[in-house]
Amino acid sequence: AHNSSVYAQYTVEVADREAVQQKLQAAGIPTAVHYPTPLHLQPAFAALGLGEGALPVSERAAARVMSLPMHPFLDAATQERVVAALREATA
Repeated sequence: AHNSSVYAQYTVEVADREAVQQKLQAAGIPTAVHYPTPLHLQPAFAALGLGEGALPVSERAAARVMSLPMHPFLDAATQERVVAALREATA
């Protein structure tokens, strides 16, 4: 009882992120892309010389991930609504 969780993101991977985000937005479910660029393609790591195509799994994941609503006040009913909307959007 004296502790609380530090909720951050709940990130999922989907086949067509833009289409899924549009469907979720239409259902009133916000999403965010927190990781649009894999680490090896960020300026801080340019000296490694790992250009586009060097880490294809990372690049594919970066193009497919998005975060769903996540916070300590997300009640069970809202969680069910988010899950149902995500299922419908990815069907």
